[in-house]
Order: sequence, then C-alpha cells, then structure tokens
Amino acid sequence: MNFEHLRSEILRFDPGVPVERAWMPPASWYVDPDFYALERETVFARSWQLVARVAELPGPGAYISGVLAGEPWVVVRQDDGELAAFANVCRHKGREVVQGSGCASELVCGYHAWCYTLAGDLKSAPKIAGILDFDRKQMGLVPLGVETWGPWVFINGDRNAAPLSARVATLDQRLELGGWQDLTFVGRRSWVLNCNWKVYIDNYLDGGYHIPHMHPTLDAQLDMQNYGTELFDECSIQGSPASTAGDQRIAFDAEARIGDGALYAWIHPNLMLNRYGSCLDSNHVRPLGPHRCEVAYEFYFAETVGKEAQQFIDESMQQSDVTQQEDIAICESVQVGLGSRAFDRGRYAPGLELGEHHFHGLLARDFRTALRE
Repeated sequence: MNFEHLRSEILRFDPGVPVERAWMPPASWYVDPDFYALERETVFARSWQLVARVAELPGPGAYISGVLAGEPWVVVRQDDGELAAFANVCRHKGREVVQGSGCASELVCGYHAWCYTLAGDLKSAPKIAGILDFDRKQMGLVPLGVETWGPWVFINGDRNAAPLSARVATLDQRLELGGWQDLTFVGRRSWVLNCNWKVYIDNYLDGGYHIPHMHPTLDAQLDMQNYGTELFDECSIQGSPASTAGDQRIAFDAEARIGDGALYAWIHPNLMLNRYGSCLDSNHVRPLGPHRCEVAYEFYFAETVGKEAQQFIDESMQQSDVTQQEDIAICESVQVGLGSRAFDRGRYAPGLELGEHHFHGLLARDFRTALRE
C-alpha cells in the first residue's frame, strides 16, 4: 500500500465539518485498491460481522464457514453448547480447514489431515516426526470474537472489541417494540453488484433522496413528506409512515404491507435491517474487492402458514426484488462515474443525507485510527 497517498486522501475528508459545509469523501475511497486493502485491516477486521443464523448451528459439532473481505472464518457449536469462532486457516499450509457447513466431532483439514478440536486446539498433525521446536499449544486455530443478537451470529477479528450489545442497544429497544424476535425466517436471496460496497451503503443512507426518482412502487407506499433520519453512535435509523393516499402505481394497499410505518436501520459498517408491517428484511453487504460486492437478504415474517400468508410473503419478496434491481442499476452506474476523471468529490443535501455523512465520519475515524498506529 502507498501509505502517503492513502494518508493524503483520507485527510481530504474532515468529519468535523458540518454536513451543510462538508464535501463528500473523494472518489479514491471507492476505486483505489489500496483503500480496499486498508478496509480489510481496519473496518472489517475490527467490527462485528453477521455470518450466520443461530438456527444453522443447532447442536454440538455443528459448524458453518465462509469468507468475509478475504478472511476465511468458521463458527462451531462446542460440546458445552457455547459458540466458538476461528480463522478458518490450517496452521500447516493455510488451506481452509473446513468448507461449507456440517456437523463433526473435530475439524480436520482436507489437505494433510491436521486435526483440531472444537475448541480450536491442535489435536494431531500426521507424519511430522523429526520436526524441531514445535509447540503444539501455539499451533491451534486463531480465535475470533463471537456473539449472538436476535436470530444471528456475529464474529469480530478484534477479541478486545466492545460488546455487540452496546453497539445495538438503542436499535434493540426500537425493534423490541415491534416484536421482531417472534418473526420466522422464510428465505434468503443474494445479488453480486459491480460496485464498491460503500456505494451501496451510501445509496441506502441518503435519507430517501432517491426514492421518488428511482423507486416508484416504494415511493407509492411511503409518506415521503414525513421521512426522517435519526443518528446514534454506531447506527442510524430512517423511517416513514405508510402512505394513506391511494396510488395507481401499486395494486395493493400500502398500509397492508408497511403497517404503522417503515423502519430502516443501519449498523456500521455494512448491516441494514428493514422493519415494516409484519416483516423484517436483513440486508448484509459483503465486499468482494474494490469494484464488487455481494448483497445478501434474509426475509422474516410474522405469519407463514396458510394460503393468504404465503401470498403475502410472495408479494413482499417480489416487491423487495423490484427495489433491489432498481438499486443495482443505480449503484453500478455510480461506480462507473466514480472512476471518471471528471468526478472527484460531491456535496451533501443537508436535510436528507445525514446518515450518509454520519457513515463517512465513522469510516474516517476507522481510517485515521489506522494512520496513528
């Protein structure tokens, strides 16, 4: 990485400047591979990241694995019922110890059969007779922080990180009012986008600025005159009541889907929760490089049994797909523009893009912390 170039580009965004006067971060934050490398070391290695549902780890020996921002991980249910998380990297040659998900009494690397306990300790390393200065206790899997919240499992590369519960306390209270813990998981969908992960987050956090222009069917469901944004330490909440006026752009009653209103919550850096009516969508953005990301949705509903419930689920997921396809078109086009010599930095709409400015400030904090280290 070119640290002097990174430093100069990081310092071009001043988080202390109020949104009314602030310039957005430069395009380099979104297109420069050095920024992606920096984010792997700072933003993603030191934040709580959603990786699984608790239900996917039902009993002792259950495990699930994946890769996030280039880092392989595995979460296992230990014999005492507690969860443990590790870097999913064999200490012999670096192969992923396990792949996918399953259930096992021990974790065995498929390359040379190095074997680890569910607690991550090295149990056996075949055919290494004659090796010198080998300390088995120092060759276990590298541990990660692990916590649960709601239906999900989170991991953190920083084992000294503040608890997840502290980060989501305010949001937890708001979600509890809607009985979110009683909802049932019904499905998952994902899309790969040709844009930087932050482009997608920016789009989500623009205070509804783009909704009337880019999401006609969603615009028809929301009372955009009363759309607002609240900022908290590590998250923000956008929200709107349901529209009470009939609208020819949709063939259903907006209040039937939106209920008392929509709540759009973002947790730094890359998790969003969309709560409306009897539904909850989780929306997790995973970086795949400087110019690509994956957006993974999970869908939860209050009622899942019966013809009417299934019809409502199908219609809600179809509407989500419509909105998602519109967002994909937006974000991929923005990424093209960010790579242009004609663009450097933009300005905020002060009454709307509060969440976006907040997000950029938290990124600047993470980056500047790295500069001081």
